[in-house]
Amino acid sequence: MWLRLALKLTVLLSIFSACSPRDRQAVDKLNSLSYAYHYRNLDSTDVYAQRAFDGSANYADGRAEALNNLAFVDIMRMDYAKAKARLDAIPATTDNQIELLVCYVQQMRLCQRMSENRNFYDYRGKAQTARNRIAEEQSQLTERQLQRLAYAESELAIVTSTYYYYIGLERLSAQAIHSIDNNTIKRDTAQYLNYLYNLGAGGMIAAATQDEVKQQEFGLLVHCYQLARESRMPYFEANSLEALAELLTDSATRQRLTADNPPAIKLVNASETPDRLLPRALADKALALFQRYGDTYQIAGAYRTLASCYHARGDDRQALHHLRRALADRRIHQAPDLVA
Repeated sequence: MWLRLALKLTVLLSIFSACSPRDRQAVDKLNSLSYAYHYRNLDSTDVYAQRAFDGSANYADGRAEALNNLAFVDIMRMDYAKAKARLDAIPATTDNQIELLVCYVQQMRLCQRMSENRNFYDYRGKAQTARNRIAEEQSQLTERQLQRLAYAESELAIVTSTYYYYIGLERLSAQAIHSIDNNTIKRDTAQYLNYLYNLGAGGMIAAATQDEVKQQEFGLLVHCYQLARESRMPYFEANSLEALAELLTDSATRQRLTADNPPAIKLVNASETPDRLLPRALADKALALFQRYGDTYQIAGAYRTLASCYHARGDDRQALHHLRRALADRRIHQAPDLVA
């Protein structure tokens, strides 16, 4: 009898030790570090998330967060099968509604990338259900959980906006991005940059004239670029440069914006590239940053932008060459919206 009791106590002590607050804090810290590197360095994001996963055998919420961070890396590297396998494992791992919300939003991004429209709406419905359940107990959330929730909600709006943009529903796309609270999102620099980029990349601004629209978009993209550099987030530095290249490809728009914004042009054109070559120079720099960061999808997008720059200059031979480079990686064919 005493032996049996001692064995039970040993098991309980073992479980308590494995689930101790110190262990949980260590996993939370690793997951927080992984998140902090999302748009800075994919390798670091991967390493910290894997360490969190390895240390979370008896901490379901920490394991689910680690899986979400690992899936983020997989999506960026266009290993969609691995990302989906990780995300599919999360509902069986935890009933933490915040991590489930993050999981469903990432599933939505996968569906958007792969043009799986029906599944996109299925996961969007699950995300809305998770949000509703969180709202019932939001007053009881810790500060860390509230930060995680703010990320999940802003990401939901951004992914929804992106999806509507690619299927041509620009009004709904703008409505989704404008649902984000500007003051709340500023507390998370990465998500604020994501917000600025998506506002400035096109179709989200309502103004009296097209010149005013272009000026506002230009201002948002330059602000995104400057803040991304200061925050050392090459992903958004590259995205803002690529979007600026696309905006400045039209010669009339380029001449007007260059004349009206000398300090901003100097900021993005520190090498003083001639005006007519500026879009291509910005796209080249974006490509180099994406290659260093390792985002397969965005690398292909940068090649496509370079093709547009060459086409606008009348060099269709180089345009075709860069389009072929965009399609060279076989993983790209998983993303019909990019290939089209």
